Amino acid sequence: MQLKSATSTSMLLIRIALGITMAMHGIAKFSDLKGTTDFFVSLGLPSFMPIIIALIEVGGGIFMIIGLLVPLVSLGFIAILGSAIFMLKSGSGFVNGYELELLLIVVSIACGYSHFNKKIVQFIPPA
Repeated sequence: MQLKSATSTSMLLIRIALGITMAMHGIAKFSDLKGTTDFFVSLGLPSFMPIIIALIEVGGGIFMIIGLLVPLVSLGFIAILGSAIFMLKSGSGFVNGYELELLLIVVSIACGYSHFNKKIVQFIPPA
């Protein structure tokens, strides 16, 4: 029985760390929205994309922390991070390249999978 408790606590800590990390990335985008928009436009993306991505990161980060719609939020994070690897980091290699994004994708998959049940809100993941 103690193993289930340790697993739940571990997933809770991982989920909160993921939520904080993604929310901070979104806040950084909002803090320099013009610079972020200019950068996204230089990549050929529409000018509304930074706002959508920042909202997903901040809102999703908050949802991830409180345990709301975790599997759905995980999919949003995976889409954003996968796109970042594909568009920006793939040519840089793993070390000092896409290592953070890949790690966050794996953590997002783990969090989404650990909360894949019928409950919409579940602060403590099922063990």
